[in-house]
Amino acid sequence: MSRAEVVTVRASRRYPVVVGHRHLAHLPRWLRRAGLAGDPVIITNPRVWRLGGAALRRTLRQGGWSPAVVTVPDTERSKSLAELGRVLMRLAALDGVGRRLFIVAFGGGVVGDLAGLAAALYRRGVPYIQVPTTLLAQVDSAIGGKTAVDLPHGKNLVGAFYQPWLVFSDTAWLEGLPPRQRVSGLSEIIKCGVIQDAGLFAILRRRRAAIQAGQPAALQTVIARAARLKARVVSADERETGGLRMILNFGHTLGHALEAATRYDGRCTHGEAVAIGMSAAAAIAERLGVCPPAVERQINAVLDAYGLPRTARGVRPAAVLAALAHDKKVRHGRLRWVLPTRIGHVIVTPDVPPALVRAVVQERIRP
Repeated sequence: MSRAEVVTVRASRRYPVVVGHRHLAHLPRWLRRAGLAGDPVIITNPRVWRLGGAALRRTLRQGGWSPAVVTVPDTERSKSLAELGRVLMRLAALDGVGRRLFIVAFGGGVVGDLAGLAAALYRRGVPYIQVPTTLLAQVDSAIGGKTAVDLPHGKNLVGAFYQPWLVFSDTAWLEGLPPRQRVSGLSEIIKCGVIQDAGLFAILRRRRAAIQAGQPAALQTVIARAARLKARVVSADERETGGLRMILNFGHTLGHALEAATRYDGRCTHGEAVAIGMSAAAAIAERLGVCPPAVERQINAVLDAYGLPRTARGVRPAAVLAALAHDKKVRHGRLRWVLPTRIGHVIVTPDVPPALVRAVVQERIRP
């Protein structure tokens, strides 16, 4: 067990992000620090529960809690209004006079987004914590309080900003991930390096073998560093009103449109879609003269080194372009893009010609 690193998010609710390895036994102490009493409801999916549910339930019981468990299907399609309604009904059935529920989101990004939104809505807000079990969730979706479900028109169109009381990450959960899921999560770490942490980008290049091998120390280093960046951005611009938090969408503009065009059917994971989106954004930046060709080459080289895709096949470009029109970043009919200028710095701009967007989409999205 390594010494945990603690990152503090200073948003509308101040809370810690705790990153360690094989430190589940410390969870009750962190729950008490967060002031969480009452009755925990674990929201998870069957696969995650089989891998680690017994250990989590045992830890909570040893801490004096008696958790209930609500499972949702292990698919992106769980982020739906129908599944949200089912979870809220289960919470109501578990509630009662004198009870104080709090939610434990135990899983990846889908579970975290759905459970967080349920926590925001039930009784106009009950406490919740994130116990993320995927690399992508540990570095991105579990931190920052963005909770949401999808609509057929696009990803995360129904949601709320609602900060957790605690994020408790354990790199041991990552050992049970399929290789594709672990690689997928690395895209969000690469994103952090490109947008605001050239040092992290350098670590990704220098320690690639250790990171790909899943060595705990290497993983903890890059997870904590990415979490620290996310915490800093969220603390400065919690609700994406000041413009800073928009930089976290690097790669997500095209990435979200690609996911919507495939109807979240598994042809590409979220991280794979973001990787394709980052490569596309780098190409747009280079062709606009926003960044030199060397920056685009560096970004593509790191994506290639970690086995992340830069193109998608079996998807209609027209469907992706249609999904872009529903992006939440559209203002006054213009889509704002996050574009790299150098490693460690990006800009947000609506000044991207539609013809250039179409050309780049057609290069990277193949029917």
